[in-house]
Amino acid sequence: MKIVCFLLKLMLKILLLPVAFLLRFLCFIWNLLMQLSLWVLSPIMLFVLGCGIYSVVRASWTDVFLLTLIEMGLFAAAVGAGGIMELMERLCERVEDVLTI
Repeated sequence: MKIVCFLLKLMLKILLLPVAFLLRFLCFIWNLLMQLSLWVLSPIMLFVLGCGIYSVVRASWTDVFLLTLIEMGLFAAAVGAGGIMELMERLCERVEDVLTI
């Protein structure tokens, strides 16, 4: 019975090994893309914020509302990318934990 359990665990590890490599590769690519996109996204967010401040000074409230929506959307995209990265890291850790048992 112990031999059967050992062989089943070995088969599970053999089947999960390519999945672990693929997940780790996807985490690396997602992290790289997230870093690059935030380098592009952060100046745009600063520009939109500056336009919003200028619109407040000019008392153009429709523009302030639209720029606030744009700013919130850009911020949500940045936070969402970080959340996806965290979920992928947790999934990678769980698969690696199964492989080390």
